[in-house]
Amino acid sequence: MRHIVLFEPDPSGHRMVFVRYVVEAMRHHGGLRATLATSPRGASSPLLIDISDNLDLHIGEVPSLGPLGRVLPSKLARQFTHTRMLRSAVRTIGSQDPVDHVLIPFVDDYCLFPFAVGKRPFGLTPWSGIAIRPRFHLARSGAEVPGRRADKIEQVAYRHMLRDPALHRLFCIDPCFQPFMNDPRIVTVPDPADILDHDADRTWLPVAEDAVVLLAYGYIDHRKAIDRLLTIVADPRMPESLVLALVGTQDAGMTSVLQGPVAGELRRSGRLVEIARHVSEREEASAFLRADIVWGYYPGSYCSSGAMVRAGQMGLPLLAGRQGLVGHLTGLYRSGLSASEEDDDAVLQQLARLATSSELRRELGENGRRHFTNATGASFGRRIVQHLAEPPGVGR
Repeated sequence: MRHIVLFEPDPSGHRMVFVRYVVEAMRHHGGLRATLATSPRGASSPLLIDISDNLDLHIGEVPSLGPLGRVLPSKLARQFTHTRMLRSAVRTIGSQDPVDHVLIPFVDDYCLFPFAVGKRPFGLTPWSGIAIRPRFHLARSGAEVPGRRADKIEQVAYRHMLRDPALHRLFCIDPCFQPFMNDPRIVTVPDPADILDHDADRTWLPVAEDAVVLLAYGYIDHRKAIDRLLTIVADPRMPESLVLALVGTQDAGMTSVLQGPVAGELRRSGRLVEIARHVSEREEASAFLRADIVWGYYPGSYCSSGAMVRAGQMGLPLLAGRQGLVGHLTGLYRSGLSASEEDDDAVLQQLARLATSSELRRELGENGRRHFTNATGASFGRRIVQHLAEPPGVGR
């Protein structure tokens, strides 16, 4: 039975869910077993309860970089800290139970630059990683993104990492990445969501049956341009049938916006409803079941979006920005409408089009459904595990 070590030091839910999908797929596949290397905080994640019977835990302290940690930029310092922690965990685990493979979810956040400057981070033990948000390739893949100096550095880092003879597979949720890099070890996997698996309640959101519901879902912060969204919804040109639903934990920095006069007037008129907390998966599915349009307009965010995937799975149109992977795929799949960043009038016009045409919503939503129905956690985990189960050297 092949022994796989997974690394996930961060206890936050959106990261641990990838581990859950892989561990569940390993259980169904057979012939594989897992040890999760994590931190004391990571070990306390409630998401581990569902999968704790299917893996062992190795809890290691997060090491200090000493003076080097004070010199390096914070992002780079974290990557060297995580790399040192992972190497130590693999050595300790392997001294008691031989390790056949190491899998690193969020390899771009945790280990990209340390792995780019070294080779064989675990000796002869092969490893794979999951890249979540590479950006350097997007402009040349057809997406609109502003240039940045870091793109060249990121590209060089990926190229160097891909030269590592110990690298078995690099999985990526961005469908543009593998064609751009043209490396057979890169495998595209779906950005996963399991919103269709829950017994949703269409009446869960407190809105009128004839309302057209615009759903902004997830962590409600300035990244989602909520201040601009409130003003656009309140504009006299917007149909009064449109109701904005904010579902998810609200960032403390949003207090002044959500307690301001625009939000207050929308609440009084019944055109703003809020579920201001973390919601369960069933509640999430209920919110999307009642929604008619999904807000995916996040200026300055250029990588994939769970809201895009969930909207597609539920057959709902997305209102997106033009830039980044979300804007690119929304246009490519015709799964929604988009508007230029910082152009409030264009956003208003596109949102009004969706709010006033059920036929347009249905057409765009069905386009999204065709592309995202199979982007499930099971599909994500199964595709990765099939490669982890390969004998050493296959596909190289």
